[in-house]
Amino acid sequence: MTSYFLLLFLIPASALIMEDIVPPMLEECYSAQIAKNVTAYDVQTSCLESFLGQMYKNSSTTRLGKYAFAWLDTIGRDIHIRLRRQSKGNHKLRVRKEIRTLSENEREDFLDAVRALKNDKSVSPNQYDVIALIHQGDTEFSAHGGPNFVSWHRYYCLMFEDALRKKKRGVTLPYWDSTLEFLMKKPEDSILFTKIFLGNPKGVVFSGPFAFWKTPTKPQSLLRRDIPGAFSSLINPQTLQQVFKKKYHREILTPTAGSDEANLEAHHDGVHVWVGGADGHMGGVYTSPMDPVFFLHHCFIDYLWEKFRQRQKRFGINSETDYPPTTDPYHLPNRPMDGLGLHTNIDGYSNSFSRIYRYADAPTCKNKCGRAHKGFLFCDSKKKACVARSRYDFRRQNGFTSVRNWYMGTKTKIPESVKTLAKSSAGVTLNDGIGSDGASGFDLKENKQQSTANRAPTLTRKFTARLVDPRTRGRQRRSIDSSFVGNNVKIVFDINLHPRQEMKSYSSSNWIPNDLDNWAISPIAIITKKARNGTPEHSRLKNKGTFNITFQTDGFSYRGRHMEYITVDERTLTSESVGSIGFEKPVSGETKAYVRAYDSYGKLCQPSCLVSQSTYKECSGMIKVTSDYPRMYFDSYNGNSDSNMKPFLKFICVN
Repeated sequence: MTSYFLLLFLIPASALIMEDIVPPMLEECYSAQIAKNVTAYDVQTSCLESFLGQMYKNSSTTRLGKYAFAWLDTIGRDIHIRLRRQSKGNHKLRVRKEIRTLSENEREDFLDAVRALKNDKSVSPNQYDVIALIHQGDTEFSAHGGPNFVSWHRYYCLMFEDALRKKKRGVTLPYWDSTLEFLMKKPEDSILFTKIFLGNPKGVVFSGPFAFWKTPTKPQSLLRRDIPGAFSSLINPQTLQQVFKKKYHREILTPTAGSDEANLEAHHDGVHVWVGGADGHMGGVYTSPMDPVFFLHHCFIDYLWEKFRQRQKRFGINSETDYPPTTDPYHLPNRPMDGLGLHTNIDGYSNSFSRIYRYADAPTCKNKCGRAHKGFLFCDSKKKACVARSRYDFRRQNGFTSVRNWYMGTKTKIPESVKTLAKSSAGVTLNDGIGSDGASGFDLKENKQQSTANRAPTLTRKFTARLVDPRTRGRQRRSIDSSFVGNNVKIVFDINLHPRQEMKSYSSSNWIPNDLDNWAISPIAIITKKARNGTPEHSRLKNKGTFNITFQTDGFSYRGRHMEYITVDERTLTSESVGSIGFEKPVSGETKAYVRAYDSYGKLCQPSCLVSQSTYKECSGMIKVTSDYPRMYFDSYNGNSDSNMKPFLKFICVN
């Protein structure tokens, strides 16, 4: 039997963990691949992903009908054709700008186009929500936590922009440079979160162009924000400089970036938490695109990536081929992009995008803050940077005198009485006079009555900030942090269910879909041995000095994946380490999971199962966990662990 289909032994044991039988469907897939000229890792990965896809195809949170998919396919094909056509010759480029540097006509055209998508019910539930719902299902894994993060979201933003242009010709997707708010004393007071731009920052969005939007959550909920979210951060321009000190994608992307400060995705995560907080849509992986702030934020991440690619070009590095090596099956370069039709993960690294659109430079003092309206941005001479104006400074600068319209759900001309009042009263709270409770007042950040009366969305999978602005630490946090310290890694868990490593790196797809009390960890042994006859792959490893052994656990009785890795010194002839696997705790019944290990170049390790107190025998890696004793796992969140606990699984890795 080839190495990817390991001999099965049904091990009788009274221990809590025992070997289980490989499902027949998975076994048949392995057998059918024997004659193909592919590596054992590729066979195992292909069969495993196919099996898991079939197992969970009916539990996907993406709820779209055939007409919605047909509409998306039309947009996707148009993009595919345009990318191929514009790879040759010269074409007029779209120009993406910071939203506060748009002219009033440009800003209103953009906002009107977004609202037109929301109101177009030619597909169910509407065109905007169809696009938002793509960001569910497997995109949780394939569009986050790896090198496809920048690639997938680049396509996603372009798809959204193309849909907008079908509503308003010439519209381009603007970006939100959140460093402009970071430099404010109170970023939550930004003019951006008013009825002129994106609506109020707190609770149910009751003002602005997206007021009282119904979102396709179950149950349905009104669009909501929680600015500023606890333990979050906008993008810190000083910390961001660490990204631009690097040359290669592997240095700025998960999981190979050397630090959170140099990790572009880490900078991205904090903004989601800042806007979404405890119960706002932007805080959830599945719900975040339901708030249009999502697309402005990701457009800025794409802007930063494009700036990094231009830096690579100056160093003679080809960005198209600089796809970081990965063994994460969701992020493999030639894997089809989830929800985006004809494209593969590496396609997003193509230079063809720069022939469709370009970016206007972010606002700086040197370019006069992008010539934005003086009530929106200003050059702070002390900070030597452009800073966003607050809603209060906007009035002090007589900002209303140069703005025609605002939004109260629909576009509405600003009354002359408001302009007159704003001009004559600098420090007085402004109420536009609509509504006896003043709920639509320009200065009002939250309508507490609406927030209380309407149910917040259920966020089953939340973003967690790795970079935290100290100003957000004082807010109440609805989570409890605790940690488990392993051999070479420290895993930190919180109630938001996003494990992360806080030392040199973190795993690419650590996710458990249940609450923290259902999370269990068990030790595994990793033994590495140097092969007698080296290969070109191993020669490259020698030049690196170290390599990783990744161990991956996929739930078969539950939906979830845990990944962790250890770093091994290549010069060591033999090494022995202890890692940990995570799985759903068998509170009632049994937990079934599949565990495998592989090195940095995808070579599989041989698993063995414990059959007696000190004897291991080769096995499949399929495990069944019961509630019997002796217990062979421990609860990660309370810190109770047994250093003498014998690992049930042992992996031997020959490299």
